Amino acid sequence: MKKSRTVGILGGGQLAKMLCDSGKKMGYETVILDPSSDSCGRFGADEHIIAEYNDEIALKKLCEEADVITYEFENVPSEVINFLKRNGGNVPQGERPLYLSQHRVREKSAVNEIGVRTADFVAVKNLETAKEALTKIGGPCILKTCSGGYDGKGQWKIQNEEDLNSVDWKNVEYILEKMVNFQKEVSCLVVRGITGDVVTFPVGENIHKNGILNKTIVPARISENLQKEIEELSKRIVEKLEIYGPLGIEYFIEGDEVYFNEMAPRPHNSAHYTLDACNYSQFDIHLLGVLGEKLPEVKLLTPVVMLNIMGEDREKVDKIVLDENTKLHIYGKTEWKQDRKMGHINYCGENIDKLIEKANSF
Repeated sequence: MKKSRTVGILGGGQLAKMLCDSGKKMGYETVILDPSSDSCGRFGADEHIIAEYNDEIALKKLCEEADVITYEFENVPSEVINFLKRNGGNVPQGERPLYLSQHRVREKSAVNEIGVRTADFVAVKNLETAKEALTKIGGPCILKTCSGGYDGKGQWKIQNEEDLNSVDWKNVEYILEKMVNFQKEVSCLVVRGITGDVVTFPVGENIHKNGILNKTIVPARISENLQKEIEELSKRIVEKLEIYGPLGIEYFIEGDEVYFNEMAPRPHNSAHYTLDACNYSQFDIHLLGVLGEKLPEVKLLTPVVMLNIMGEDREKVDKIVLDENTKLHIYGKTEWKQDRKMGHINYCGENIDKLIEKANSF
C-alpha cells in the first residue's frame, strides 16, 4: 500500500543520502532504488530496493510505494523514466532534463538557442572530422565525449593536429570546444518547482584540483552585477528549456563575459555548502519542488567555503577540529579510494579569506 508523502529516488549515492536526510527532517519517507547493497544512500532511506535500474519488477514496486519519483544522477536511461510513467509512476521532472544534459552537443545547442553564450563548439565523430573542426574554430580546444565522463574523465586538451593523433578514438560521439581563457569558474544551483516557482541559490566560485572540484567559495569573488547576471541566466535556462526540479549549472567568467559550461539535473557538489550556510539546503528545495510545495526564499546566512574530502584524505579526517562553524559530512562509502569523493567540510564564518586559509591547510 502506498505510504503518505513518500519520495522515490533513482540512485543511491551521497546525493540520495542527503536527499533522504532532508526528507526525514521535513517529515517525508524515502525509498531508493540502487543496484549496490552498500550504497551510502541506505543510511538515510526508509527503504532500499536493491536492483538494476532496468529491473521492471523493482521499478513497478517503486511506482507502488512512491508518491513522487526523482533522480540523483544524470545518467538514468530515458527508457526507465518512460517505463515508470507507463506504470503509474509520478516523475514530474520527466526525461527532458536527462535528454539534454546527457549529450554535450544537445545541451550546448539548446542553451545557444535561448540566447545563452557558450564557447564555440563542433560535433565530431572521428579523427578526420576532428581535424576539420580544429581548422574551423582554431586551438587550443578541449575534446570531450558527448556522453558520460565526469571529474575530468573523457577529456583531452588539444593544441594542434598532433594532439588529435594521440587520442585513442572510440566509436562514440565527441564534441570539440574552443577553450575559454576564463579567470573563474562559478556555479549556480537553481530549482524550478512543478508549480512554476523558481529559486536560485547564491553563486559559488569553484576551484579544481586534478580535474575534480576541490573547494567552492560562497559568495563567489565576483561583482554584484555578474552574480545577478548568472542568477538570471540560470532562471532563463530552466524556464525556457522547460526543466523542472534542480539544475546545477557551471559557468566560465572571462573578463565581464559569462559562458555556459555544463549542467546537471540533480543536486550539485558545488552546492553542498547549503547544508550549513543557508536557511534551506539544496536538498530541501529539491524535495519541495518535486512535491509541488511552494518554494520559500533562500538566504545565505554566512559566508562559507566547502571543501571536498577525497579517498586519499582518510588520515586527515581524524585531525579535523570541529566547532559550530566547521561542519563535517562523511558519506559512509565503504572503500576509501584515490580521487573518490568521501565527504566534505563546510567552513563557515564572516572572514572569507580566513575560511580559504582553513580549507587550504586541511
